[in-house]
Amino acid sequence: MAEARERWASRPAFIMAAVGSAIGLGNVWRFPGTAFNNGGGAFFIPFFVALLTAGIPLMIVEYGLGSRFQGGAPKAYRKLGRGFEWIGWWAVLIGLGISIYYCVILAWSWQYCWECVRSMFTGELAWEPGRAGTYYEQTILNASADSGTLGAFNVGAAVGLFLTWAVVWWCIAKGVLRVGKIVMITVPLPLVLLVILALRGLTLDGAMDGLAYYLTPNWEALTEAKTWVAAYGQVFFSLSVGWGILIAYSSYRPKDSDVVNNAFITSFANCGFSFLAGFAVFSTLGYLAMSLSPPETIDALKTSSFGLAFTSYPTAIEVFPGGVRVQALLGFGFFLMLLTLGIDSAFSIVEATATSVHDKFRVHRGKLVFGLCAGGFLLGLVFCFGSGIYWLDVNDRFLAEYSLPLVALVQTVVLGWLIGSKKLKAIQDDINRRSELKAGFFWLWSIRLVTPAVLSYSLYVVFKDLIAEGYGGFSTPTLLLAGAIPAGLLIVVGIALSMVKGAGDDDED
Repeated sequence: MAEARERWASRPAFIMAAVGSAIGLGNVWRFPGTAFNNGGGAFFIPFFVALLTAGIPLMIVEYGLGSRFQGGAPKAYRKLGRGFEWIGWWAVLIGLGISIYYCVILAWSWQYCWECVRSMFTGELAWEPGRAGTYYEQTILNASADSGTLGAFNVGAAVGLFLTWAVVWWCIAKGVLRVGKIVMITVPLPLVLLVILALRGLTLDGAMDGLAYYLTPNWEALTEAKTWVAAYGQVFFSLSVGWGILIAYSSYRPKDSDVVNNAFITSFANCGFSFLAGFAVFSTLGYLAMSLSPPETIDALKTSSFGLAFTSYPTAIEVFPGGVRVQALLGFGFFLMLLTLGIDSAFSIVEATATSVHDKFRVHRGKLVFGLCAGGFLLGLVFCFGSGIYWLDVNDRFLAEYSLPLVALVQTVVLGWLIGSKKLKAIQDDINRRSELKAGFFWLWSIRLVTPAVLSYSLYVVFKDLIAEGYGGFSTPTLLLAGAIPAGLLIVVGIALSMVKGAGDDDED
């Protein structure tokens, strides 16, 4: 007899948790930059097309599978066919791999929060004016000269990493009832902070110039394939589809729960936050460009994703009017926002893994979560060395930008073609039976044709570029050892786990 499954306290708790998982650090630094580089205001057209033809249909699938089969991704795919269980394990293992370095980024945010608090008391910013980039590289990262030089161990980053994993453990150790209470604070809080930052940014001189860079449409970009590839990539990256998270979260809802409405609510909440983040970021960059001596263009201020948060924004903070204490307070608000955004995403990833392992092996939840968090912390210490930023960059490329789209492609092929039309129709009927909005022909068309086609083309483009150009100047051995081999091993581990007989495999439906 299957054990009684834990439940969310309410539908709003579930939706808030799903929204918190989808909204993460990438909403603040990835979406605005992607829009700017791919047509500005015109980018919103392919973005919403991608959202409607791929993001929401896949989210409907994941919500439907989780609530229908009452289990995490491996269990859900095993019930579709014994030979498909490894796909679920592959998805959650990719997410777990991402969480290891994702928590290191949050560790940097802890460091900045501490420095901002200290600055409120001392009246001096931690970094010298105009040297925020140097402070980030030499103090926060303590970066070595290249990926082949191990470099010094950064104690501050290690402390921040410990705090991050301790918070993740506390959030999910007691199950989704505690998670439901936590997200009622951690999801609205960054929204409030973002609104404050956006309103403050919009009142600054030069803000309108920054927004013009963000919103002015370049219609010619719509004729370029890379714009559409970027739009679909942003949707997959942003909505947490393909990670196994949404399947796990929805498995704690009753079998008769609405699916389609929840998918639309989660998706549009995530997109609205991304759009608002663009206002906060580009109004501030507009002010920064005007305030520098001599004035700079926003093009000149563009930097890497990490650099936008940890270099450009601190540089903008130091020229904000109001004195050091006001600047430090705004900086604390910004990095607290990053922390609350990131924590929700981090613990959702670990929850997806914990749910999957518990479903199959019936491991004690408290011990399981502690083991996952302790292991994540120990492995994350590798990124606290001076060369860690280089390894982090390679891992992010192979896991987030290559592996996630690949597993999403495999999932759509399985669902759209390999499980058979009868099973797909049964899933569709089950979703429609309990949803106000219906998943009709458009949903089937998206799952079977549009999403696989777009993902196939996107992966073809990125792998072609990788083979032809390499990545970031990294040597081939570095790309293999820090990226390709670990990513490939996740598939092997997933297959191995699917072949093991677990105590939960014989649970009744």
